[in-house]
Amino acid sequence: MQLTRHTDYALRLLIHLSQAEGHRASIAEVAAAQDISRTHLMKIANALVHAGFLTAMRGRGGGIALARPAEEINLGAVIRATDPHCALIDCTGCRLTPVCTLPKALAEAARAFHASLARYSLADMVKPSRHRPETVRR
Repeated sequence: MQLTRHTDYALRLLIHLSQAEGHRASIAEVAAAQDISRTHLMKIANALVHAGFLTAMRGRGGGIALARPAEEINLGAVIRATDPHCALIDCTGCRLTPVCTLPKALAEAARAFHASLARYSLADMVKPSRHRPETVRR
């Protein structure tokens, strides 16, 4: 299974912001740090704001930040929000559809993939530093 670039960048943005420890960051700052197009990152940030993972504030002193602590942001929920139609296979037009059960097996694998990711929070995706307390794994 391969996540889309959109989801990859969303995860990078969230991980970057989790290190900001409550401070707001600008799109330009994160785009430069992660070598991502500002325009593309703006679209991703907007989607994450609408999904409730980020807050955004315009103007001087504005920027983006996590909407809640990293421990409360579920990795599986982020991936479902940023990549809701992550199909492993497209059977449209396949002549084997009447006899093939591959889609059923792949759907089972996708459920297992999402269930595995749902066990982790954003905080679990960052190595503890010397300056921050260890995170507790679930």
